[in-house]
Amino acid sequence: MNRKIAAVGDSHSLRCFENHALIADSKVYFGYNKLDGKTAYKLKDHDKKVRKIITPIKDKHIIFVFGEVDVRIHIKYQHRQSGIPVKTLVENTAKRYTGYIAQLRNEGFDIHVFNVVPTGDFAGKQFESWEKKLKYPFDNNFKERQLYTLMLNSELNLCCQMRGIPFIDIYQYLVDARGARKKELVYDFAHINSKTADIVMEHYCFSNVLENVI
Repeated sequence: MNRKIAAVGDSHSLRCFENHALIADSKVYFGYNKLDGKTAYKLKDHDKKVRKIITPIKDKHIIFVFGEVDVRIHIKYQHRQSGIPVKTLVENTAKRYTGYIAQLRNEGFDIHVFNVVPTGDFAGKQFESWEKKLKYPFDNNFKERQLYTLMLNSELNLCCQMRGIPFIDIYQYLVDARGARKKELVYDFAHINSKTADIVMEHYCFSNVLENVI
């Protein structure tokens, strides 16, 4: 396999980029997702595991896919526990996450930050049955998740600009006029599907990735 782009991250890195001709998801390299459930905020705490994954693929463009778990659980949880405003928690998440990425980029890793994926509007018995099986459940409603996602993407954009980190912002192409996930992209209650990879390649430019693809 000689794909020039690799996706590394939580479960969304797999669902967004699996079985693509140009982008190899982490499962292709490692058999399963070793960073499932990890937050953007605490990614630096898993530095040893991250390096074990990205060091063998240092010659590739690497897409980091994190943030949905922060939005779904940890931001509101920390707000409840500490009383720190959501805005501050979002800002701190973006700063800490991009600060770690800047460190890795300074070491030669060509990391691109992917926008936080849009959330879904969940309801009904089917969702409730599915949610019970989750290790990382939903801790806030759709409007809160949607707001936190937009806030975090905005902060990631600012932090990436300040630190010179490439930011893959295709969010507008993933949602409909109401701001909900486009129906053709829905994988399940939490994830969007691998059509996302084609949208990335259509609207974002990696250098020299079309050369020697196979």
